[in-house]
Amino acid sequence: MIKNAFKQLTKFIFNIIKLPYTTLKFFIKLFSFHIKKLRFSIKRKITFNYIILYIISCIFTLLIVVSGYFYLQYELVIPNKTYRDKEILKECNTNEELYSTLNKIAFYRDAEIFIVNLDDTLIYTDSKHNIYEPYPYSAFEFVGFVKKHNKIPYKSILLFNNHYYKLCYYFNLDNFILQSSIIAGLVVISQIFGLIIIWIIGSLKSKKVLKPIYTMTKTAEEITILNLDARLNVNEAKYELKDLAFTLNRMLDNINIDYTKQKRFVSDVSHELRTPISIIHGYASMLQRWGKKDEEVLDESIEAIKNEAENMKDLVENLLFLARHDNQTLKYNKENFYLDQLLNEVIKETGIIDKKHIIAHEIEPDIFIYGDRNRLKQAIRIFVDNAIKYTPPSGKITLKAYKSNKYIYMSIKDTGIGISKDDLGNIFNRFYRSDKSRTRQTGGHGLGLSIAKIIILGHNGTIKVRSKLEQGSEIIVTLPSS
Repeated sequence: MIKNAFKQLTKFIFNIIKLPYTTLKFFIKLFSFHIKKLRFSIKRKITFNYIILYIISCIFTLLIVVSGYFYLQYELVIPNKTYRDKEILKECNTNEELYSTLNKIAFYRDAEIFIVNLDDTLIYTDSKHNIYEPYPYSAFEFVGFVKKHNKIPYKSILLFNNHYYKLCYYFNLDNFILQSSIIAGLVVISQIFGLIIIWIIGSLKSKKVLKPIYTMTKTAEEITILNLDARLNVNEAKYELKDLAFTLNRMLDNINIDYTKQKRFVSDVSHELRTPISIIHGYASMLQRWGKKDEEVLDESIEAIKNEAENMKDLVENLLFLARHDNQTLKYNKENFYLDQLLNEVIKETGIIDKKHIIAHEIEPDIFIYGDRNRLKQAIRIFVDNAIKYTPPSGKITLKAYKSNKYIYMSIKDTGIGISKDDLGNIFNRFYRSDKSRTRQTGGHGLGLSIAKIIILGHNGTIKVRSKLEQGSEIIVTLPSS
């Protein structure tokens, strides 16, 4: 009965506080809407999160205190008292002894005790006012009784003189409420004190945790195109912020490298274009002065201008190829074809153009491959032309190709001047030449090997280079067969 009454009481109280709770919820939503429009620093947000967590812990603490209040009151204090009282009253043999014992119990329990029949007829009371109300059975009667008398009723069955009687207690709540209020006050004061400590400690800790971010922000503001060597300090940061600092520093390293490459690229392009433009301008000036009357000067100028225009055309086409690759717009028109036929075409065309070198080959027949035929031919031509440029006359250039398992292997080997170890790792860089003094003699712009590498990688292939000075070089290409 007590448990049911407690449930009804809880429901009644909840209904009472439901209206102000709804109103409070509305204001919280309204407040949150305006708060979202404001901008708070990360430090204040972290501190606010600390406070929210602390408030949640306070709420749970208060719930524990309130639950303990009802639990002690209904489950421990009152039942234990009444159980012991019934054991004592069973030892009484006379009414006088019974009434005397009841008076003592009422005094020590700070309660009013009634003995009534099963029909609620009053038999005995220790109350001076001799006022008795039947035990409230419904929840509303229970709540009304408590509000009216500031007492909690409790009922137990007492067996006495072979008759059943009801033993009713009206426990006074004054002392219990006073003690509970003191405990609740101490809890609230301690929670407020803890909130102040959390605010102070949270602000200090947040400031300490976010200090590396402030430092990073300040350093990042100082980084410009003219100051790309600046780096974030990783010594002050810890954990994830340290990883972030390392990541940003690596990003700055890559940006610096790319920016340096871009500057060098622009410088190299300007240099490559300056030479043919200067030649064209010089021959144009020659034509303007003497070309109108001198046919030899006219023919020489026209031929030089034509050659330099072709040179500039090749350079522009190569630059467009690299630009499409960098912008990821380069496309390959792949199809199935025989690689051995393609290599034989390159060997035949090379033999027509170049009569000064020995072109040998060891090509396995019927090598079937899936790829862009024109692009692969362009790459092979670049490798062969590069071998011709750096191989003295009467030198030998050998092309090999064969298939093994799921891969196709090609090699272009020469007996030329070779490549030093210092230059070997840079030959695929744009505008790089291992022999700077042979620039105008050998021709080209230092872009061929870069383009060839892009084509091979675009076919999921690999390139290896072997070379020794004055002994020659070998380029080994590996491609998937399908």
